[in-house]
Amino acid sequence: MKKIVLISLALIITGCAKSLLPTGLIMPEYNTEIVSDRSYGQYPENYQKILKDYLQKKLLNHEDAKVEFINKPRKSSINQTGDTYTGYRLCLSINSRNGKSIYTGYKTHLFVINNSEVTLHLFDSGLLKIPFNLCVDRSESNSIYLNDIPDMTEDIPLNEMDNIDLNDTQDITPINKNNIYILCQVNETVRTLYFNEYKRKLVESLGAEEVELEDVKFSTTHILGMNGSEEILINRVSGSIIITELDSDPIVGNCKLLEDKKF
Repeated sequence: MKKIVLISLALIITGCAKSLLPTGLIMPEYNTEIVSDRSYGQYPENYQKILKDYLQKKLLNHEDAKVEFINKPRKSSINQTGDTYTGYRLCLSINSRNGKSIYTGYKTHLFVINNSEVTLHLFDSGLLKIPFNLCVDRSESNSIYLNDIPDMTEDIPLNEMDNIDLNDTQDITPINKNNIYILCQVNETVRTLYFNEYKRKLVESLGAEEVELEDVKFSTTHILGMNGSEEILINRVSGSIIITELDSDPIVGNCKLLEDKKF
């Protein structure tokens, strides 16, 4: 009987200890401590090749994996599981096949490179979701209207990712001031939304009611907003939508762009 009581107490104490862990030990977050410039290492000029070589070794079916660049390397220091990783951070959205040769859908991958070496690699999974703010470089000069994104840049084969010029911004146009309407198919449900990047708004239509999402953020490639307990993340390149609720697995759907209302 004493053994049973001791085991029960040990389980309770262990559970409480886990609940008191700082978020930085579980979810990655920016390191707020001062970091010397030397700690970041050299800028990875050949970062595309570094990631290509790395992913070809790490991905199960890398031959036909598809890649979307979310940003370029930027100095960052990130805390994860009690350790600090300092270097140049960048993020990719990767769609690769699993062990059953089925595409899993685009997942965000976060990397930290220090002196040409990948020192940290995290990606969206059932246990971890990359925080949106770790992958966003917000700049009005880099904004592009969803309807102006070239179709040919949607899917990039992993084997070609080191040939892409991310500095080519000649087709970037000013932010559109009109509402942009989108229809999203999520499981068996069609969800109607519109956004106005100029007004920094993302709105969902629920019958005759309109619900304006909170904490809306825009980047060149993504739109993020909160609808109650739902986090809605829209990929402006692939058209995918990811809806995440607390303690639930993400739900993935697809959206199509409508230039205007029909009525």
